[in-house]
Amino acid sequence: MTEALFLKTGLINANAPLKNGLGRFIPQLMRITIKFCKESPHSTGVREFIEKDIVEFAKKNPGTAIYLKPRRHRTPVVVAEYLNGEKLWQGLNKEDYDVVSQWIDYYKNHSGKNYLVQKKYEYTENPTIQGMWHPFVNVEPEIATAKFPVDELSKPFGLQKTASQHLKELFEQQKSQANISDSENDQLESTKQS
Repeated sequence: MTEALFLKTGLINANAPLKNGLGRFIPQLMRITIKFCKESPHSTGVREFIEKDIVEFAKKNPGTAIYLKPRRHRTPVVVAEYLNGEKLWQGLNKEDYDVVSQWIDYYKNHSGKNYLVQKKYEYTENPTIQGMWHPFVNVEPEIATAKFPVDELSKPFGLQKTASQHLKELFEQQKSQANISDSENDQLESTKQS
């Protein structure tokens, strides 16, 4: 029951937004109000959205109440109200049709929950002296002094040798261990595959 402490008191607290989808999905957008001017050129994009897409939007979202409020000589505004009691609004002054439809789609898919700032709730008198972790914490210090590009450091870590590389190393070991004359060495070099 501690989950309910984080919800604002709204119209339907039992359904939103926690445990959404356990029984069936409940769209979180409860009501959307589009306020616009019928004559102002600042509301052109909003009026175009209303003429083209508002009926289709209403058919696709039957759980959302849509209100159109014409207001004289005012800037266009969209107000979205969610089941958890949140109310978000966006000014659409001088926005075109595409931007208006993107904002309506954004509010339709939004949960109504504000993004929380991630805080550290633990407090200590003796903070750690190790510092923050980063990808180079446990890496050899020679990387810091290397002059890049370095072929050896460009390879992925833990990469095993291929069979060809292993055979080349065996050949080099045998060549260094055996005392071969120059003529035999020339003959081996000519038969070696490149």
